[in-house]
Amino acid sequence: MKNKRESPASDGTTAQPRFHQRAAEIQAYGTVNHLLPLELEETVRLEMTAQLNQLLADTMTLRDLYKKSHWQVAGPTFYQLHLLFDKHHAEQVELIDAIEASDPEQAQLLARKHTERTRSAYHEPPGERARERPARERQG
Repeated sequence: MKNKRESPASDGTTAQPRFHQRAAEIQAYGTVNHLLPLELEETVRLEMTAQLNQLLADTMTLRDLYKKSHWQVAGPTFYQLHLLFDKHHAEQVELIDAIEASDPEQAQLLARKHTERTRSAYHEPPGERARERPARERQG
């Protein structure tokens, strides 16, 4: 009996990893490139790199959790939650793109917007949010 994970090709073979591959290392993990014309000390660049790597990893994890929730939601509020999780997933994708593009201003702006929305959605009483909205929004 075959394992479900094995998916034979048309010729009957299964996918196998390629061992002992070698490629030139572009930059060792945990180091910074000295060829960039930056006026920052190496320790500062190392710290910034570590923080950006952590931010990227956290953002990718959130993106994946939102997509997982998007597909696993059930119940009477299915449609609303499905759309909400999809929206949050798209926001995380934007953040990831900004971080990967090394656009610190855009990444900082998106992160700040997301943090403000998250903080207001989860840490303030519902009545506080309603009082802060303009009257025309409450009526519509």
